[in-house]
Amino acid sequence: MSSKKMKARPRRSKKSKKVSKQPAPETEESEDDSISHLLGVTIVAINATKDLVHIDLAKGILGTIANILTLAQSVIKNKSDFQAIADKCETIREILGRATKEATEDDLRGHLGHALTQLNK
Repeated sequence: MSSKKMKARPRRSKKSKKVSKQPAPETEESEDDSISHLLGVTIVAINATKDLVHIDLAKGILGTIANILTLAQSVIKNKSDFQAIADKCETIREILGRATKEATEDDLRGHLGHALTQLNK
């Protein structure tokens, strides 16, 4: 038997914090920008290659690939735009919710009052 000493491993605390798997919004946005840029460069390269190819079938395939990548690029941009709109709506809802939380029936009369009370439901 060898006389090697076993090193004690540091033990993890049972209360160790779990690392979030979701990237920060800023990181996700910059990733989306990078991907969108890379798709744009790839689309330009495919279109340039398509112009150099003399085989119609290959031109058609390259054109189809470029169209698919253009659609993917649009989806990424729309996702970012939609998230910005959703964030603004959430902020407005929170502000209006706080403003109407303590309001009485007398404070909230008419169509505007009805609309504002619907936000608190």
